[in-house]
Amino acid sequence: MLFYAFWEVDFFQLGRLLAGADFRFLAPFFVFLSGFYLFTAWRWKLILRPLGKYTLSQTIPAMMIGFAGNNIFPAHMGELARAMVFARRFGLSVSGVFASLVVERVLDVFAILFFYLLAIFSTDSFPDSIRLGAEVAASVAAAGCVAIVLFLSLPKKFLAFYWRITAWAPDVLREKGATILQNTVVGMSALKSPGILLKIFCLSLAKWVLGGGMVWLALAAFETSISFSVTMIVIAVSALAVTVPSAPGYLGALQAAFVFALVPFGVPQEVALAASVFSVVAQWIPVTLLGGVCFAVVGIPLAQISRFGSDRGEMNPEPKAPGP
Repeated sequence: MLFYAFWEVDFFQLGRLLAGADFRFLAPFFVFLSGFYLFTAWRWKLILRPLGKYTLSQTIPAMMIGFAGNNIFPAHMGELARAMVFARRFGLSVSGVFASLVVERVLDVFAILFFYLLAIFSTDSFPDSIRLGAEVAASVAAAGCVAIVLFLSLPKKFLAFYWRITAWAPDVLREKGATILQNTVVGMSALKSPGILLKIFCLSLAKWVLGGGMVWLALAAFETSISFSVTMIVIAVSALAVTVPSAPGYLGALQAAFVFALVPFGVPQEVALAASVFSVVAQWIPVTLLGGVCFAVVGIPLAQISRFGSDRGEMNPEPKAPGP
């Protein structure tokens, strides 16, 4: 992806752009970034409702540890760390908490596709390459949505099918897999409530509006202005790019996404790359530092987080409020 992003780039011009960036845009960028993660934590709190009623002060530390982990480790390992930290802290099943993160990704995809549809109707000339990629993503998302609906509607049939296809496996492994499936149903059950589903979808829209605002500010730092529709196209392409196993901090994926999405709309390749560097660095530093602070405050040993022997939290869990 880096090879694609930097192909035929004028490095001298790129250096001049980075050196002459207007860093006054960092202040509003940090405001938008704070709101982005606040809405993300608020949404996760609602998604976790079937597992218990948690506060923002309880969800934010594990969430920031996870995002910091994505900045440091490859292949989205921070998501696993986030699920394990929260599960160990509150005595929950890791698979149940991880299922809530799957719900997050599904909601993000649909929120981004919603803005993509708005962009189609408000953009005169829409690049065929971006249109094709979004159509493929929409098809995959629709198939995933159908699978989740069937899974939540017919959990007993899925479990019976699981027992049939694993008849050859040892009983210990089969029982562990069945437990994980049952915990996954609980972790996704927030989608069964129309009221909660509407709230978390609205929060998904709000967080990605702020995400689009950060893209606009990153480009404004290099005296380049784009429409809101184009910012959401950048967000959509970036979200698709980071779904593949990536380097720490999504290095390469975001640079390629900015170039791929902005150049067809007349933004010079060097400006697109400079904006991607501005955006990545402005997020990487505060998120990683805050995640490190949260990890130190939570105080869960690394050896405890990495223990895969049990799907249940094994530490002395903090008390949680009763469920709804």
